[in-house]
Order: sequence, then structure tokens, then C-alpha cells
Amino acid sequence: MSALPLSDVQPFSRRGICPALSAPMQTGDGLLSRVAFTGYVSPQDFVTLCTLATRHGNGLVDITARGGLQFRGLTAQSATELERDVLQLGLPIRQGLAVETSPLAGIDQTAIADTRHIVSRIRMLVEKLGLHDRLAAKMSVIVDGGGHVSLGDLLADIRLKAVTLNNRIVWQLMLGGAETKALKAGFLREEQAAPVVIDLLSHLATIGPDVRGRDLDLSTVRAVCAERLLDHDVDFSPQIAPLPYGLMALGDGFFAVGLAPAFGQISADRLASLFQQATVLGVVNVRPGPSHSLIFCGREADCEALLAHAATAGFVTMARDPRSAIAVCPGAPACGSAFMPTHALADHAATECASLLDGSFTLHLSGCAKGCAHPSPALLAFHGSAEGLAFGLSVRVGDSPAAILPFGGQKAALSRLAQLYEKEHKPGETARTFFSRLGTETVSAVLQQDN
Repeated sequence: MSALPLSDVQPFSRRGICPALSAPMQTGDGLLSRVAFTGYVSPQDFVTLCTLATRHGNGLVDITARGGLQFRGLTAQSATELERDVLQLGLPIRQGLAVETSPLAGIDQTAIADTRHIVSRIRMLVEKLGLHDRLAAKMSVIVDGGGHVSLGDLLADIRLKAVTLNNRIVWQLMLGGAETKALKAGFLREEQAAPVVIDLLSHLATIGPDVRGRDLDLSTVRAVCAERLLDHDVDFSPQIAPLPYGLMALGDGFFAVGLAPAFGQISADRLASLFQQATVLGVVNVRPGPSHSLIFCGREADCEALLAHAATAGFVTMARDPRSAIAVCPGAPACGSAFMPTHALADHAATECASLLDGSFTLHLSGCAKGCAHPSPALLAFHGSAEGLAFGLSVRVGDSPAAILPFGGQKAALSRLAQLYEKEHKPGETARTFFSRLGTETVSAVLQQDN
């Protein structure tokens, strides 16, 4: 499919559309195209992709929260040329339904289970049955085998998670949202995991293209699964998993290193320089992952050298980096829906409010009420609106705001929150606990005190 003429591509007023390589989306800085990978790519291939980002777009590249690679600033003509040039590379690019798993699947010996067989079977059956075009645009399936890379924060319509039950591995079935909020339906034996997912997707397809996993209730799920669903009275509470940054031992002498561009966006030239360094060091495989990460695999010494280089070059290389606690969209002028430039505010928060960003919560800074960068509720949620910067505590952006701040005072308002936490929190009290204890009314008053 060739790219649409620019005049035929309309700005989106809601979330829910995927800007694929063959169906770009209009944004404030031109058309946006996205690719996702089903396997590893060489650093040199990524250098080529960076070259294409500059040749056909504005030279800015995004690594999304789900591990997609986005090309920005395309025109109708250059989007068509980009699609052609990318496809000619013969890379393992995902087509159709998003069936996601850890980028370290099959090589991470700290994982509970290898997910590759289930994932490949789901993809094969989805294609065979022609389900993709009958499902919602952002329908997603996650198959989580555990290990170094956590998928728990990613939204999923259908989620399978490997757990150990009575000394054997089974798959916990969950529907809708992030893992902490998902409907927990029961457990499946491995041989039933893929067929149950296909039956649930088929059921959703018969209802209509706007129906999502969150719309299914437990009685419906049980009717679809029938006797295949093992109903054990066991509660596997989600564990807080570290972000996939830093050095990770995979087993048998293999290592991986995870890092990320700050706030998920970087110039193609800077990104290409990182991949060129990886090539020089002999790191042969790389794949984007969750939390805007790039995950490289290689020998321990090579991974350590790449991590040191990346830290010097300004990448996020450790979970305690304040920038890793901020969810931020491209903002203005890159997004036509945004009311403000979000990255400047995020830079201020990371440098001037670092004490606040202790890793206990996510600070969400959104250019508008769509909240693309963090669909789930955030402890401190800010978004741009026509009236100013809207704030809510433990809400999704777009929910009714507790306060509206003037754009000119937004940096000072964030600094006041950091100063309040530094002065008033109890010993050992995290920022999440502190602001939850204060409550919406008090936090809103602090934000507005100079208005």
C-alpha cells in the first residue's frame, strides 16, 4: 500500500490509530510512519534506517514506549519512498496484529518460559483466519515469559503471563489494560494458550471493530474458554520490575545492555553514531524494547563499553536517571494537537526537580488531553489545554482537572512541588506515598500558590 496524499490524511482528535509504515499519520511536523520488529536487527541496518530518516524526513527519530521506531517529518512523496526503501532492506518487520513479547525471548535464561512458540502460533493463526482487519486498530496481545524485560506496564487487550503453579509452568490469562488493572480470568496450559487467544480475538471480531479486550466480562471469557480455563484460587500480584536499562546477564556468558534516548526522541545523526560505535565494538544484534529502550546483545566487555559510551553521549543508561521517571509526548510543534512544548518542561523537571523523581511514580507531561505517552493513570498528570496546564492527581490526563495553571508559571509550579517534597517528606517516604498522603486539594493549592 502506498502512502496517502498529505491532503487526504487528517489530524487525529483521539488516540487509537497506529501510524504504520504504509499508512502514515499526520502530525504537526509532517507525516509520521512507524515500524516494529519481530526479531533482531544489526546495528549497521539501524545506521541505514537513520540515514533514511534524514533523507526522507526531518531527521528526528522516536523510540516508542512499546518499542516501535518512528520516522518524523515526512511528506506524501517521501513517505512512499521511505516505505519502499525500508522494505527493500528485508528486515523482520511486524505486519498485522501486534503480538508482543520480550525482545530477549529465547535467550534470557532468567525468564520463566520461552514465549516464541506461542507468539509464532498466534501470528500464524491470525493471518490464516484474516482476523487483523476485523479487529480494533490498536488491538494488542502480550505474551510475557518474565525475565529482565518487564511488559507489565504496557496496555494489552489480551495478556498471557508465565507463572509457576504447583511446580509447573502455566499461563495466566488477563484482559484489558496494564497488568495491575487487567481482568484476571484464570490459567491455561501451554498447549491451550494460543488457541484460547485466537478464540477470544475471533469473538471480539464478531462483535465489531471498535470492541477491545477491556469490554469482555468474566462470564464471556469463561464461555469462550470453556473447560480449557484452569480456575485456581491463586493471586499472583504484579511485582514492580526494573526498567530495562543497564547491563543484563542472560546466561551462558551472554549479556544484553539496555539504554534509551532521553524522552524517547533523538536526532538520526546522534542515533546513528551510537549504532556505529556498537558495530566497532562488535555488538551484532539490537532491537527496540519497552520503555523507549534499545537492547543490544553481545559479550560482557563489549556491552559495558557500549553502555559507558552511551552514558557519555547523553542516553539514559540506568533506571534511577530522573528522565526515566517522566512520560512525555513530542509536544508542540511536532504534534498538531499539542498546546505546549513538552520537552522543555521535561528537561526542567529532570534537572531542577530530580529529588522528586525517585522512581516511585511516573510524572506525565502531555501536550494535550489524549495522553499518548502514558495511557494509564499517573500520580502527577499534567496536560496542555486551551486554558493552560491542567493538573490531576492519580488520574489519566484528560480527566477533569483539579487545577489549571498558566503556561508561564509551569516550571515554577513543578519546582514548588520538588521543594515541598524535600522539606516535608518523612524519613524513607517515597514521593508517591508523600503526594498520595497530601491529596489532590493540598497539591493543587501548592501548584497554584503564586497565581
